[in-house]
Amino acid sequence: MAWSLPKGKCTSGVSFGSFGELLQGVLPNDDREFLVTLPIEKYSLAHFFPREGSDTIEVFPRWKTKSLQLASDLLRKLRGHTGGRLYLASEIPCGKGLSSSSADLVATARAIEAYFGAPIPVDQLCRSLSQIEPTDGVMFHESVLYLHVEGALCERLGTLPQVKILSLDEGGRVETLEYHRRDTFCHSDERRREFGLLIEQLRCGFRRNALQEIGAVSTRSAYINQQTNPKKNLERVHSICEHTGGAGLITTHSGTCIGILYDETKPGHEEGFARAATELSAYGRVDVYATVKQPIEQMSTLDWSRFVRE
Repeated sequence: MAWSLPKGKCTSGVSFGSFGELLQGVLPNDDREFLVTLPIEKYSLAHFFPREGSDTIEVFPRWKTKSLQLASDLLRKLRGHTGGRLYLASEIPCGKGLSSSSADLVATARAIEAYFGAPIPVDQLCRSLSQIEPTDGVMFHESVLYLHVEGALCERLGTLPQVKILSLDEGGRVETLEYHRRDTFCHSDERRREFGLLIEQLRCGFRRNALQEIGAVSTRSAYINQQTNPKKNLERVHSICEHTGGAGLITTHSGTCIGILYDETKPGHEEGFARAATELSAYGRVDVYATVKQPIEQMSTLDWSRFVRE
């Protein structure tokens, strides 16, 4: 059942999602797992109605237990004997690898810190989220190299405001914790060295704002991930990307989607984009995502009619 907001004073928070990962693997020198985000204009919202003097917190919808755990942990650490009600709404599909649960957690943290009137230190926020589940770095508005298991920022890479993503959803759902329990993350010395080269290639691509270079890295990462979470249409989508002017592939490594990256500043990209959308529609659900242009300043600018509240 969909919830509706009660009357009373509340604080609110918002977070965007990420279309999978431009690159995911292990650092070449110490085997720590990393990912590189691609923030998209799909959002989660959280509203916190405090009740001081109470130790009880309720969450709506009831199944958003990860956000409930985070709110409880933060309130206990930062101010004891404060409870309340937490309401969450999202336009990010669940189980697709689009950072839906990470966005819920970050939005929850933003609502709690708004209640305190002061930001939670970012390193503390990252650690708090990773204690609940491996969490994407969607607390940063740009693409980042992020240690999602331990919860730590490695490097800010930059933004890609000109990118549009044409996505094929192969169907089904993948749960984050279940994905990370798979025993498929062992990489050879050669593969670890390759990750190091791909990270450097990605850095160069961002410095030059060269989407083709970035797309080459994300395409390679998509193929490496076939040993962990294979996409049955990957080669077919790659072929469509190449003959419609796409800059490369991007996949939701722990999800169900394959995306083609298009540069909106490239003359004539609309024709190739439309042709690709028609071809992809034969293989599953097709969606369009835009990358984040700038951080959201006013939540009132978001269209609430798209947000799921159940």
